[in-house]
Amino acid sequence: MNFNKILPIFFLGYGISIIPILLLIGPLISEIFLIFLILIFLFFTIKEKKNYLMNKYLIFFGLFYVSTLFSTLLNLYNFDYAKAGIFYFRIPLFAFAIWFVLDRYNLFNRKIVFIYTVLFLIIIFDSLFQFYSGQNLVGYEIISNRISSFFKDELVLGGFLTRLIPFFLLHLIMTNIINEEKINIYFTVIISLICLVIFLSGERTSFFLLILFFTLIFFSIKHLRKFITSICIISIFLSVITQYVKNSDDLNPVNRMFNKTYAQIIGKGDEAYEHHKKKLFNKVYIFSHDHHGHYSLASKIILDYPIFGTGVKGFRYLCRNKIYILENNDGCSTHPHNTYIQIFSSNGIIGLVLIIIAFFYVSKEIIRTRKKINLEKNFNKIEVSRIILLSAIFINLWPLIPSGNFFNNWLSMLYFYPIGYYLYFKHIDEKKIN
Repeated sequence: MNFNKILPIFFLGYGISIIPILLLIGPLISEIFLIFLILIFLFFTIKEKKNYLMNKYLIFFGLFYVSTLFSTLLNLYNFDYAKAGIFYFRIPLFAFAIWFVLDRYNLFNRKIVFIYTVLFLIIIFDSLFQFYSGQNLVGYEIISNRISSFFKDELVLGGFLTRLIPFFLLHLIMTNIINEEKINIYFTVIISLICLVIFLSGERTSFFLLILFFTLIFFSIKHLRKFITSICIISIFLSVITQYVKNSDDLNPVNRMFNKTYAQIIGKGDEAYEHHKKKLFNKVYIFSHDHHGHYSLASKIILDYPIFGTGVKGFRYLCRNKIYILENNDGCSTHPHNTYIQIFSSNGIIGLVLIIIAFFYVSKEIIRTRKKINLEKNFNKIEVSRIILLSAIFINLWPLIPSGNFFNNWLSMLYFYPIGYYLYFKHIDEKKIN
């Protein structure tokens, strides 16, 4: 047994695959692994003179980082606020490091599928246990009538699972467990249960992005339409059954997903604030009264910092300034709760243009890859995997929805995780052409 070969595969290859587990454990462990991975990547790239950093993607991410760094240093409030922008370069390098590891070890095997399966089964059981008993397996109680599983008081369970489903699907396809001819009922039920948990979590953004992801897959990959249809049917059935045996009316996700959303958009219950916060067309709020406040306040800041922005944490620093503050401190938060508005306010017009370019590039690649799949008679798992990854990136870049803090380390890793995989599959396609 050659330990010199096995150890790198174990720590790097399987480490890449279990990054979601590291994120579940906490930000510190995942951050340590990220730094370790980047150092290994840079060492071997320089030593072996590899060309992972000689491409248009590095130029694009480099420009985005420069805009982030410049806006942060230009608005240097204090080092604690600035360090997120100064050290942001490690996040794009994380994506290139993933490409490097996948290219070096090509770890798509059933062991990884087993790891994902166990992880999902544990989260599914824990979430359902919390939903019905009021607390999960380790004693974390329900927060604000929403289940959170092992995330305790952080209500990110739905977002976490939504961004993991593409990778589970990717490994199922790459290991030939699922293809055009096979609909594996076992994994169909598991994915359906994951969708159920996302629904029960009450995270409306995540639930919408889940629907958007499966819609893209359904219309882009003809080979998987039966599989996606089966998941949808089983998920709806499970959701209906769950409503009849739920623990409490307060935990009814239907009320939160639909009734509460409608009430927040029309401003029902927020009439007292309407004299200082105008509705859109005098009829509706953008998503909710609170989100409308974030965007209104951000627009005032953007007008004063349109070119270079306010820096990574400029919004949270300036939002209580008397020249921007809204009545009753409405709108002030750690970030504006929309990726595009946040980047516009932090990086200025340059950052906004770059992320819009990224969105249209991904959209174009989805269309191009879809055409390629439709022209092929056989099931091409490389192309199918590419479009799954593109769809995963697409939902992260979708502009018309509330979002988390783009510069948050935890969320940034989830955003750039599929980009690393995409760079690997893109490289495979380019090698075939050459």
